This record gives sequence, structure tokens and C-alpha cells, in this order.
Amino acid sequence: MKQIVIPAALLGLAAMPQAGWAKPGDLSVEGELSYGLDVVPPDVVDNSPDQDRIKSLFTGEVGLAYDAGPAILRASAGAHIYPSEADYNRYPLTVGAQIDWPLAAKGQTRLRFQPSYEYVLGDDGRVFDRARMDVQLIHRHNPAHTSTVRLRYGYRNQSEQRFQGYDQSEWLGELRHLWRPGGGQTRIMGSLLGLHANAQANRFSYNGYGTMLIARTPLREGLEVYGRLYLVHRNYKAAFSNAYPFKREDTQLRLTGGVEQALTRRINLFGEAGYASNDSNVPTRDYSGFVGRIGIRFH
Repeated sequence: MKQIVIPAALLGLAAMPQAGWAKPGDLSVEGELSYGLDVVPPDVVDNSPDQDRIKSLFTGEVGLAYDAGPAILRASAGAHIYPSEADYNRYPLTVGAQIDWPLAAKGQTRLRFQPSYEYVLGDDGRVFDRARMDVQLIHRHNPAHTSTVRLRYGYRNQSEQRFQGYDQSEWLGELRHLWRPGGGQTRIMGSLLGLHANAQANRFSYNGYGTMLIARTPLREGLEVYGRLYLVHRNYKAAFSNAYPFKREDTQLRLTGGVEQALTRRINLFGEAGYASNDSNVPTRDYSGFVGRIGIRFH
């Protein structure tokens, strides 16, 4: 099962890499409030073949970032509330840092280290915690083109009271290219992805591969549109269950588009909609349907 990456996406599914940051000593606050329909967390156990894994969801997130000079320090807290199913509620707490190490003059090539730790609560206690280390080699060819090679390792420690056998080591490899036509404000980013998970129970271990495409462009002052395609195939290593005694295969697709309008210098209104599916040979993990949300972002 694949975790939906809401924390990374909370400040915009179409968030794009930025070349610079604030001056040392600056403290920034950013966040989001939204309501919509989305896929429930992967550690929600439902063995009904006719299950509905897309539910209504309220999301609130706030994050702090402090530029300490050699490192940017970050902390965030959030609440993901499912009105129809309180067992699905999640309250993530995350701390992390970003450290850039220049390898060439003018910062055109650099190594980026991003350690982080996430602790996720439910209404009845801990759901899981996870430590991650993300390393990126970034090369800015010119104002229009930036290439990145990325490797991320994480370890997810799942609450055994909720889910047996889901503790796992997680690897992600990515080749990414960002294109800004003419060096302007339009951003188009494409990625090739490789995934590997080694779980305590082999039925949750997998190898995967896929692609991601993100685009964002202004239509006029204060108004931008964006789109995101995420497509990943996973091959699992062991039979799923006694009821389904074969190796699971999933193809996950998420295609969304949105619009974001600046209301003030620090507050934006956004709406996005699309389609999410997991085409699986295991009926209890197969789903598809409409996803979307509307909300405000502040920064």
C-alpha cells in the first residue's frame, strides 16, 4: 500500500522546486486549510471488496521555517479530519532541516541534505513514526533548466495495535528535470521514479517504478493554473492473504488540475479536481474515483 503524500503536497500538489530562499535569520510561516475528497490513509484496514477508499476530508496544516544560515530548520503540525470515519483521522507532527553544500562556483551545482522526522497520531494514539534522509544532487544548467538526482531513505515504524507487519524500510530514487521556458514563470517538471519497500511482512514489500509530471503557469497577475500526473506500478513480493493467495500488483494513477488566485499578498484561494485510482489484482485494494478540494493557503 502506498501512502498518500499529503504533507509534501499540503502547500500545493503542484509546488515546484525553488532556486533560492530568504536571508539568514528570517522566520516564515505558511499553511493551508481545505475541504474535499481524497484517498484514505494506507493503514486503514477494510477487507470489503466493495469498499470506498475515497472520503470527504478537512485538512489544516501550519509550518514554520527558520533560515539559520548553514541550514533551514522546519517544523509543521496538521490535522486531517474525515467526518464520516473518525478512525481515519490523522494528526502529523514533523521536524526537519535543509542543508545545501555548494560544489561549484555561483551555486550552479550543489548537494542538498534533508533529514526529517514525522510522528503521526490518530484519535486513539500513535499511528506511526518515520525518520527520513533525503539527498539531492542539483545542477542548474541555466535559468531555464535544472536537473536533479535524488535518493531518499526512510524507516516507517507502524503501531502494531493498528496494523501488523507494516514496519518497513522505504527507498525512493528520482531523476528530475525542471524547465522554465525562456527562464520565465512557467514551470514544467518531469521525473522518473524508482521505489523499493522492505516490510516486516513480505506481502507489503514491493519494487516499483513510475513517472511524475507537474506544470504550473500564470494566466495573469495573481492567477495561476497547475496540473499534476503521478503514475506508479508496484510488484509485491508475497501472496496477499489466504483469501487472495497470489502476489499483488498495483498501478496507481493520480491526475489533477487546479487554479490558485491571490487574494492578498499573503493569502491565496485555490481549487483543484481530478481522478485517482489504484488498479489492483486484489479486490480489497482496488479503487477509483473523483478527488478534489478547495481551500486557502497563507504564507
